[in-house]
Amino acid sequence: MTDPTDPTAEAAMVLLREHGPMHPDEWARRLVAEGHGYLADMEELAEYIGHPRLGYLADGRSVALDALLAGRVLTHRLTDTEISSGILDAHPDLTPLLPFDDHDPAAGGLSTLFRDLDDDVFDERGVDDPDWPTDAALLLEPDALAEFRAGDLVALAFVDGELRLTAAATPPAPAPDLAVALADLVPMDRPEPLDTIIWQLMADDRSLFAAPTTPLGDLITDAGYVCDGDDIAVRGFDFTAHRGKAHAATVTAAHHLTDDETEAVMAFIALIGVLERTPDDERERAVDAVVTSARDRFAGLTRPNAARAAFGEAYATCRAGTETLRLAAAVLRDRGPRKIAPTAHWLAGKAAELDGRTTDAERHYERALAVDPNWDEALEALARFASDRGDAVRAIGLLDRVEGAYREPLYDLLQSFLPVDRPDLGRNDRCWCGSGRKYKACHLGKAEHPLEQRAGWLYQKAGSFAQGIEWRPLLISLAQIRSAHDDDPFALYHALDDPLVADVVMSECGAFARFVAERGVLLPADELLLAQQWLLAERSVHEVEAVRPGEGLTLRDVRTGDRLEVTEAAASRQLRAGDFFCARVVPAGSTMQIFGGIEPIEPGQRGQLIELLDSESTDPDELVEFLSARFAPPRLVTPDGHPMVACRAVFEVADTAGIRRKLSRRFGAADADRWTWTEQGSVLGVLNLAPGTDPWVLEVEAMNEPRFESLVDAVGAADPGARLREQTRTPAAELMAQAQENVRPTHPVDPEDPAIAAALDEHIRGYEQQWLDDSIPALGGHTPRECAADPTRRDDLIRLLDSFPQEERPGAMSARRLREALGL
Repeated sequence: MTDPTDPTAEAAMVLLREHGPMHPDEWARRLVAEGHGYLADMEELAEYIGHPRLGYLADGRSVALDALLAGRVLTHRLTDTEISSGILDAHPDLTPLLPFDDHDPAAGGLSTLFRDLDDDVFDERGVDDPDWPTDAALLLEPDALAEFRAGDLVALAFVDGELRLTAAATPPAPAPDLAVALADLVPMDRPEPLDTIIWQLMADDRSLFAAPTTPLGDLITDAGYVCDGDDIAVRGFDFTAHRGKAHAATVTAAHHLTDDETEAVMAFIALIGVLERTPDDERERAVDAVVTSARDRFAGLTRPNAARAAFGEAYATCRAGTETLRLAAAVLRDRGPRKIAPTAHWLAGKAAELDGRTTDAERHYERALAVDPNWDEALEALARFASDRGDAVRAIGLLDRVEGAYREPLYDLLQSFLPVDRPDLGRNDRCWCGSGRKYKACHLGKAEHPLEQRAGWLYQKAGSFAQGIEWRPLLISLAQIRSAHDDDPFALYHALDDPLVADVVMSECGAFARFVAERGVLLPADELLLAQQWLLAERSVHEVEAVRPGEGLTLRDVRTGDRLEVTEAAASRQLRAGDFFCARVVPAGSTMQIFGGIEPIEPGQRGQLIELLDSESTDPDELVEFLSARFAPPRLVTPDGHPMVACRAVFEVADTAGIRRKLSRRFGAADADRWTWTEQGSVLGVLNLAPGTDPWVLEVEAMNEPRFESLVDAVGAADPGARLREQTRTPAAELMAQAQENVRPTHPVDPEDPAIAAALDEHIRGYEQQWLDDSIPALGGHTPRECAADPTRRDDLIRLLDSFPQEERPGAMSARRLREALGL
């Protein structure tokens, strides 16, 4: 999605306002004709632009909504509830005029409310009906409608670039007949988005809704149509069945289900709905009805994929509580087909896990295996619990019974922690641990790895817990922040695996504390103690004092002053003494280790980051946003850290003698009525008194706003009668964009031209050969050829090449050719 503040995006919107609705291809061609870029880039812009005032018509054209809605008026008939509460039920009468964000000046200060999101506001205004309104509502001042009576018409108009609510003219304009127009736009067999249809009607007829008339809802009803939510359809259309089919299609596609599996999942969702919404005294009868009608369909839940889908849809999509899930599992177990008993026990186990009842969850999973020893979901759940206990042998044994489990990361991790036997000891020899018992009765087949090695396993256990369904929304939210500056369409998916994102979910969001509280009962005693120590380890800013390449680092915690000896192989090859980074350094047996990634910190960032970390409760979003700012395009700032903004003001002044005297006292002697504000050799601003004018003018210029405000205050102190004639403040990025527009060629070079493509290819191939032997900072100063030949550095090189765009484009380095040249 394109940044709406991008100058090209704004230019595209200007075109749309000037020329009216356009199809994306026509829009792109016009942008190219006006010199805004290449056709491929403009086609991408027209397809993905995310401007808040952009809308789409039913015929596929894009439209500038502020231009389309200018002068349009929609009406609404008031009710007693609306008058007493100051809240308007906007649906469907007014919603086509409400596409603007509340913070957009076009909204005219009006706020949009929704019942599910703003219950507190409705409660404050005395609205007792939990089902009113059914859709969007407008929040007005409490007494804004006090002068009206029930049945009066109010009009919402888009005038002079903003929405305004007034009393409707009496009598209203004649009602238009929408029947013919709607028949052309709304098919008989499916609904269409209401806004899109009404905007299309407006685009086709400039006179439509130009004056107050009958409310839109009444016009739609009179034409033989009906609205439901955001949609419009012919009267009699079965919206409930349509939504059910649409939901089923979504479930099928999302979980790759067969038809009978989808039917089973939808039947389970119906059961969840009955358990969630039916009053206690009617629940048994309602459950009987569902079981009677869906008992055979429940059989599709025997397959693990369908069971996973049923749980995911119930918990994540339908937001079913754990008690509802427990009751649903009991219904399936007691009244469903016998062959879905493993699914029922597994669902009960998932509900217990979500409740933090680890022992109960394990018992339910064991019961699932007692019914079906090869039921995949129960095997995997018990393997996770065995891993948490440190029993790699049992965990691998369980996973070996799951088809394809050897490809999972957990399987590889467990292989690293299988017991190591002592071939130098006989079965009847004294055990190496000093217990005095025979080896066969003590550590044969049970030899533990040192805690220093198992620290990574412990962190992976917690990481697996934090990937659970209840933490997923937080994970996705932080990944979106982490990837905000990355244009790669797969950036969000990469960010989901980002070490910082995962660690913030565990640390700042509380997943690790929950893991210790709920899974601590399973952990080996020394790992539980270590985990409890990690709960006290805060994220901090560290300075690298010494480096032992391939072994470790000596760090100074900038917040506490503590010096830490850290075991860290990879980072010790890349960091240098004097570097600063943000990370969590935690104890690991006799060593200290770093988990959760290493975030480099520039000198100017340290104070602000320390302040953020020192706050009573560090906001996870704010933390990830701060640490991800290094991926943003360069930000133009002045040496004192303020955004670079070209500020200029012109004052009319009368007391020139007083101005000269006072400004010279403040800024030093003038050079031909020009004062330069300097500090420590840096120019901070300029004041220029222009002679020969009547009145005289004083021009003030500075490159950031705090300095500019200081200069303006100085002018006011020097001449209280000075009158501001004009003032401009232009961000430096905007000035640069304007400069680029001024030098943009009339006919941009087309990289797809064969001659140009050949020249670009020749140039880039030569550059690639040079790059292979260049010292690369990301490779610790080594060349790509050196890293390819060194097994200890080859992984770093592979990761670097994986970060390159994999799609080959003219004028860009080819990751494929580089791999071939390096023999990778």
